[in-house]
Amino acid sequence: MFQRHIASTLTLLLVWMAGAGAYAEVARTVELRQLVEKPYLELLEHATTARFSAQEIEQFRKQLEKEKDAEKERLKTQEKELKQRVDIARKELEKLNKQSSRDTDVMASKRQDLHCGVQKMELELTKIKTARDQGVPVAYENKFAKLDLLGEWPAKKKEIETNIASEHARDRRWGNVEDIGVRVIAEGQEKDIKVGERAVQEMKAYGMMPPEVEDKEIKGYVEKLAQTVASNSDLKVPVKVTVLDSDEVNAFALPGGFLYVNTGVLSKAETESEVVGVIAHELGHVTARHGAKLMKRATIANYIFQGAQLAAAIFTGGLSSVAAYYALQYGFYGLGMMLDLTLLGVSRDYEMEADQLGVQYAWKAGYAPLGFTTFFDKMASEKGYVRSASFFRTHPPFFNRIVGTFSEISYLPAAKTDLKVDSADFHRVKEQLTKVENETKQERKNRPTLRRGPQCPDDEMEKISKSTD
Repeated sequence: MFQRHIASTLTLLLVWMAGAGAYAEVARTVELRQLVEKPYLELLEHATTARFSAQEIEQFRKQLEKEKDAEKERLKTQEKELKQRVDIARKELEKLNKQSSRDTDVMASKRQDLHCGVQKMELELTKIKTARDQGVPVAYENKFAKLDLLGEWPAKKKEIETNIASEHARDRRWGNVEDIGVRVIAEGQEKDIKVGERAVQEMKAYGMMPPEVEDKEIKGYVEKLAQTVASNSDLKVPVKVTVLDSDEVNAFALPGGFLYVNTGVLSKAETESEVVGVIAHELGHVTARHGAKLMKRATIANYIFQGAQLAAAIFTGGLSSVAAYYALQYGFYGLGMMLDLTLLGVSRDYEMEADQLGVQYAWKAGYAPLGFTTFFDKMASEKGYVRSASFFRTHPPFFNRIVGTFSEISYLPAAKTDLKVDSADFHRVKEQLTKVENETKQERKNRPTLRRGPQCPDDEMEKISKSTD
């Protein structure tokens, strides 16, 4: 009897322990899920105290992989269903065309409704496809990068502290930050000017470039910031700045010092140091000649051909083209999605180098070097899958670049004090940008284009663009 009681007690204890273990495992998973949703900067604070085993991190990674695949399948199903609805609408148009040789008023009204319905659905299809092919992978790449940060940052931080204490901080590549402007990052920057000029000409010829901002205050402000960063960089060629009138949150630099900043960056940024961080990163690509190195023997035309095809489709008609037009118009699909990444020098190694150089240039210019990272955080925290797709296509997220950025900031000399974060000029320009955008909103709607198709209410398109599924 006593033995049976002991056995029963042990069984209950084992069941309780198993239940407690399962509860603890669930709790750890919930904690990991909460952490990978936090901004990178906030996550760094937790990374030094939150201890997870390699097994726990790997199990959660596998769970995230399954969730990513399931989300892509969900969007694929949604896309399939929407295509079926488009087919039904087109069949209704066929039936309408068989009723008579000419439209009655009732038929014309029904045709207009069907045209607009197809146009809206085509726009939604563009959005879903962008989300499935670009947005979902990017969203989960950010989660994977944060997961790696939790596992590996403590050891990396200790390594940095050891290197600084042992006087080995300058042993890292481009550790000679005091020599900025004198050192040579890559020979032959001047050779890239013609390459950049040809790229600009061809992109304009194909209609790929959004219109330039005409407001002198906005243009002058961005130009001044860029020149400040350039004068504190390793750039050996003049920087040529263009502000593009585009809601797309992005910026890019072409070989030879051609810098393009979208108004979307100014709208999204909360401080001047964030804009400086974006500019400094792009100039890092130029000084290291990343685009030129990746291009090698190929011509510019090869690298913008795909984008040119899309641009040509947008401005020459067809319902799907109208959908692409609206997608560009409302900012969830943009020039960054059309540019070939080789032209911009985008690769993992080059992104890390541009991050390092950008941090150094912002710091040398007297700005807090975390600007680009806080901006990066904003894009990583963006709701929905589509709005940040273009930015992360040209600035891909991965663990090594985040760790590299924080490492470089840790290595920087502490001699500089009162590093600038914000300015009244920046907020004055943001106010001016809002005013200009409000004044030109109607003008943009009425701007003549070569696009064909039904003229449907723009507010309906805006509703689609603001949805997050």
